[in-house]
Amino acid sequence: MKHIIWDFNGTLLSDAQLGVDCDNYVFDTLGLERITLGDYRAHMTMPVRDFYTSLGVDLNIYKYETISRLWLDRFNQYAVSVGLVPGALDTIARLKKKGFTQSILSASYEKSLTEQCEALGLAPYMQEISGLGDESAQKKTDIGRAQMERLGLRAKDCVLVGDMVADSELADHLGTDCVLVPWGHNSEARLERTGRRVARSLGELEEILINL
Repeated sequence: MKHIIWDFNGTLLSDAQLGVDCDNYVFDTLGLERITLGDYRAHMTMPVRDFYTSLGVDLNIYKYETISRLWLDRFNQYAVSVGLVPGALDTIARLKKKGFTQSILSASYEKSLTEQCEALGLAPYMQEISGLGDESAQKKTDIGRAQMERLGLRAKDCVLVGDMVADSELADHLGTDCVLVPWGHNSEARLERTGRRVARSLGELEEILINL
């Protein structure tokens, strides 16, 4: 394994609680029932539209475009302030010193993603930071394949690190290895059911990556 493809939200950015807070801000605005972090991790999925329907939100009444706009505006106000997962930048720096190349692959809008990565000190360590070209529902798989092609990466030389069941599915589509972390947007129990390795600390994650 030579190259690490990092998911951003939940994996590097410590934003799970912020995601819940943004949802509750939207739900308060629309008069819907609030959720907890446990609810969020139990239901959060991709595409995000399915997350809201799994919570019982009627998207014929509460338009997804309205929810998404309210959520994004709120999230982007606070994303940088929540910071990275403690120790994430040090881990990335050590992996770079050990000779691994690294990139970020996200379903976030690329302009906002790049600004956040630069503000948080991630950009100097990354060969590329890839996200959506706009705020549409473009497939993360397509973005990932394009990134790998631009960087000249072979799937067998890459590992994807993510925090959701969707990241395991993405790795299947890309043909890469995958390690999952339980401090993000999906519960540990859901991640374990994928059959993937689950690293419960950054130290454990670093050890797994070095020994792949």
